[in-house]
Amino acid sequence: MLLTDFPKPLMLQPEEIDVIEPRDRPTVSQFAAERVMSKKESPKYPGKWDNDVTPYLCEIMDCFADTVTREIWVWKCVQSGVSQAALNCLRYIIEHMPGPTSLVFPDENMTKKRLRTLIKWMFQSNPSLVKYLKNKDIRNLYTGQENDLINMCLYIAWAGSAATLGGDSILYGFLDEVAKHPDVIGSESNSIELFRDRFTIFEALYKMFAFSSPTTTDNKFKRECDNTDQRKYWVKCPFCNQRHITNHEYMNFDKNSVGHLLTPTDYLKGDCSRYICPHCEKKWTDWDRYKAVKPGIWASRDCKVDPDGKIIGKVFSNPMRGYQIPAFLLYPASMTIKRLAYEWAKAQVSLKAGDVKPLQNYINSRLGEFWIEKTKETAADKLIPHIGTYKIETIPDGVQIITIGIDVQLDHIWFIVVGWGYRSEVWNIEEGIIETGAVKQLSNWGLVEELIQKQWHYADNDKKTMAAVLTAIDCGDEQEVVFDFCMKMQKQGIPVIPVKGSGLGRFEIYSPHKVRNDKLIRYDINVNNVKNKLFRFMYETENSGPSYWHFHAETSQEIREHLSSEYLVAEKISLRKTNLVWKPKAEHKPNHLWDAAVYATAAAEIAGVHTLRDPAATRDKTTYSAEKETQTDRPIKTKY
Repeated sequence: MLLTDFPKPLMLQPEEIDVIEPRDRPTVSQFAAERVMSKKESPKYPGKWDNDVTPYLCEIMDCFADTVTREIWVWKCVQSGVSQAALNCLRYIIEHMPGPTSLVFPDENMTKKRLRTLIKWMFQSNPSLVKYLKNKDIRNLYTGQENDLINMCLYIAWAGSAATLGGDSILYGFLDEVAKHPDVIGSESNSIELFRDRFTIFEALYKMFAFSSPTTTDNKFKRECDNTDQRKYWVKCPFCNQRHITNHEYMNFDKNSVGHLLTPTDYLKGDCSRYICPHCEKKWTDWDRYKAVKPGIWASRDCKVDPDGKIIGKVFSNPMRGYQIPAFLLYPASMTIKRLAYEWAKAQVSLKAGDVKPLQNYINSRLGEFWIEKTKETAADKLIPHIGTYKIETIPDGVQIITIGIDVQLDHIWFIVVGWGYRSEVWNIEEGIIETGAVKQLSNWGLVEELIQKQWHYADNDKKTMAAVLTAIDCGDEQEVVFDFCMKMQKQGIPVIPVKGSGLGRFEIYSPHKVRNDKLIRYDINVNNVKNKLFRFMYETENSGPSYWHFHAETSQEIREHLSSEYLVAEKISLRKTNLVWKPKAEHKPNHLWDAAVYATAAAEIAGVHTLRDPAATRDKTTYSAEKETQTDRPIKTKY
């Protein structure tokens, strides 16, 4: 049989080739650059979309079309362009990867407004989109019902209605101003969970784009953002080429002769404020700030970016991406440092008058940060009135027992030595850091042993001394070596116990647990309760006496910063239940002496500080003074 006798294969038709041929699809940000915006959509920047105006949005838009990201969460300042970026993604879906899509807004009124002022305008300004509409008429777009485009279905709904929010399965979803969505919809779950239920069929392919200006930390939006990789934008200084994350702390304000802020109008009209690079300390103009933003790079939490743009740190593949956008990233024509300074100063004026709302609005709408409802606030300056005249490492009159608290780190420990008197009057005797070397090696604990066995002299009698009645050491991270050290010290007759933070009952302070085959007792500490007690001693009690914490004359700013590093916040754990918990004010802010004070206070509770009696009421003053002259032993003998 000849080759020519075989039947010829059928040739592919042009329309078939068009279907199976791989397409060179642009990224979302590249496609966005083709979008035309009318003056109604963008009064300041009509014409073609310009990625150079909002360079921080490029990665956010592009990850919407990648194969890894499932959800995008953005907490942002106002006027950041994120709503328009979401419309760019919608336009990309319609023209390049059609699929059932839903847009959800906080309420019905806003839904109708967004349809009228954003969505219809986008269709009207871009003729390539109109052809997908029924009869090519933008009037055929409706809220609260299914819109049948030529190649896909588009739902435009609001969060307050389970009927409009639920429904058929979708592949793509957009949630606008999520923080303003109601917590509960009728008898059903919140809008986010209802929305996620619609992705079930497309679980491995779906895309969700959720964004909002932040509100408070107990909001469902904050809880979702915490589950993302929490990316921050690293700008590049045009002068020193170093990178940093923009922050309100880097704003500098001129002040009057007594160190107070000027009037808000002064900052708006004059050259009284500026942004300063934290590396080279150069003052940035608003255009310098723009130059720094253009080459910026997003990096996930716990990562850094070097001057060459290399991300340093562990980068994990997280299908939930999160982005924070502060006003410092905005184009100079949209936001200036003068404007920010004006709003900050205005918020401070209102705060002094008792109105905290303008400050909250600045934090939420300008910094793009969540407002923390601070139930109890600590501040280093509030401790200044507690500083006395007695010298460090001396025991003031009134101290009856001494306890030590030790916070263990990898190669050093922090300690605080505290004296206790009648009705929990407290004196700081000594605090500091001991460089031990690797704490995992028990042989490196020699200096710690010396501290625990130290005898402190009385302030009014150098010949009389007192030692610690009990030392509490944190065993949370280095449990085994702390157990070894405590057992070693107890064999020498020196009371040292391991302690560990734990969630106990509401009114409990500590709970003992036998460890090491019942040879040692570990004390689990209700850290929240002890910190509440410390706050009362240091910040609420104003007059010297019971429940008042005294500080020695050499108490430094650093010590006070440690002791004011946390605040009490309301943390929502369910729809109807809220817990008050102590949280760090900022990441990586030192709080070791605060933790050590917790352990020293817990040690005092365990040692029976509440059984101390008023010396003047229980003994003759003369006899008591004579006994004090010869006393060198620990005042309380307790077996642990």
